[in-house]
Amino acid sequence: MNRRLANDPLATAWAAGLRGSLRGYARTHLPEAMVPAHFVVLPELPKLPNGKVDRGALPRPTAEESTESAYVAPRTPVETQLARIWQDLLGLPRVGVETSFFDLGGDSLTVLQMAAQVRDAYGVRLDLRRMFEDPTVARLARMVGSEADPYLSGAANPRGVDDEQMVADAVLPEDIAPGPDTLPPATAPYRAVLLTGGTGYTGAFLLRELLDRSTATVHVLVRAADRAQADARVLDNLTEYGLLRTGDAERIVGVPGDTGRPYLGTTRRAYRELAGTVEMIVHNAAISSWIVPYPKIKPVNVFGALEVLRLACDTRTKPVHFVSTIGVYPGDQGERRWDEERLTETQDVVGGYRQSKWVADTLMLQARERGVPTHVYRLGAVAGSQTTGACSTDTFINHLLKGCIQLGAYLDYDLLIDLVPVDYCAAAVAQIALAGGHREAVFNVPGAGSTGMNDIFQLVVDHGYPLRKLAYQDWYRELVAAVERGEDNELAVYLPLFGEDRPADEVGYPGSRPVFGTAHLEEALTGTGITPRRVDRDLFALYLDYFVSTGFLPAPPQG
Repeated sequence: MNRRLANDPLATAWAAGLRGSLRGYARTHLPEAMVPAHFVVLPELPKLPNGKVDRGALPRPTAEESTESAYVAPRTPVETQLARIWQDLLGLPRVGVETSFFDLGGDSLTVLQMAAQVRDAYGVRLDLRRMFEDPTVARLARMVGSEADPYLSGAANPRGVDDEQMVADAVLPEDIAPGPDTLPPATAPYRAVLLTGGTGYTGAFLLRELLDRSTATVHVLVRAADRAQADARVLDNLTEYGLLRTGDAERIVGVPGDTGRPYLGTTRRAYRELAGTVEMIVHNAAISSWIVPYPKIKPVNVFGALEVLRLACDTRTKPVHFVSTIGVYPGDQGERRWDEERLTETQDVVGGYRQSKWVADTLMLQARERGVPTHVYRLGAVAGSQTTGACSTDTFINHLLKGCIQLGAYLDYDLLIDLVPVDYCAAAVAQIALAGGHREAVFNVPGAGSTGMNDIFQLVVDHGYPLRKLAYQDWYRELVAAVERGEDNELAVYLPLFGEDRPADEVGYPGSRPVFGTAHLEEALTGTGITPRRVDRDLFALYLDYFVSTGFLPAPPQG
């Protein structure tokens, strides 16, 4: 810290508080990797004679100026007692009142234990969904002192933004359009394809289908330090799901990059090579977590879509096939039909993930109006492979299954879930993308039929897991009590999605009966033999057996 500030105790406290506030703001609006590690507070910036900032005279950050080390002492009796609770829980000698609980080493388990101790000390029941939004002692003290604090009561859509922001973000920048010198799109069969999100679960199956259904070289954008590491990550991901085949390495080109950064995080040279080589793009990369707020998810899910569209307009116009979700449709009570057309409604599209996909979906179709041949695929809830049972463990549905098995109980909730096998999704997208020339822009890709959440849990029970069916409020109280006791539960991190009376809207609307039109999809897949398998007892048993084989789930008890 600047010496003039360091010699003033009030200024020292103010600067530490400012650093904490700046970090909190940055964490809300930036991906974690882009949040600065240090904030240096100066009374003024050093200047050169010409008035510009003298960068060489800027002081180097010190340990004191790390936001993780910023310390503001408790100022009230409530702050003092809360700080002591945090110290005991986290094993720390001191706790600053402006430092985030998570920056101090707290996690989803300890935040619940902390909430329980605060409840016991003050008789205040905190809204756990709000407790995950960067809590500090100072903010918690205000919650304890005021039942009307908005942090305590919460908003209806705490991880999302308002309709006006969604519409504003869904305006395609003027620079995204093929220029007068841009070459026309290549025609199928394509020689080179770019896949984003190829090191994820759905991406692994997309890559497998692109390789099997074409002779194209597939360039895969992946976060990596160099080409060798990029190749290794892609091949390891295929191996994880049993999808690696002899000869794959010769047709896969790992491209070090980052979808959420300008030029897709590549070097200018690599970008120019991609622009001139790639003839078609499958854009699958996304942050798909339901608990990440919109501002944090926006760089990858929205800005990433824009960067892909810019690449599609560079050198040669490239068809873009965008993997979206049926989550872009608003939640509604009762039956409502959603056909394969442009999105028009923002109300009741809630949560950072769903809203970011709504914006990206809309941007894609705007680009189509400017001459970029874009296609959007709105997938149902992606489940395991319908042939091998291979499943991702990192989805909300599968975390919910494991958490309920750990608890020994499931929630009675009237919710339909459209589960769609991952290999069917991948085959449908790859088939349509590689064929080229389809005039339709939007394809709904649901499963063979929606399944009730209660029916899914009955399949789990039928498989041998002894689960009790509880009313939602009773299930919620048991879950919170289990986590507060320190029991391991997969749903601890998802508690922001559950309230005392009902789940958050991101989980789904009770009584909702959506119907998804598939006329475009059926026409495009006619004669291909690509069909989804219905999620029944046999298929779900395949999924559960896979989870047991990988250690994600314990085996059902015998007898």
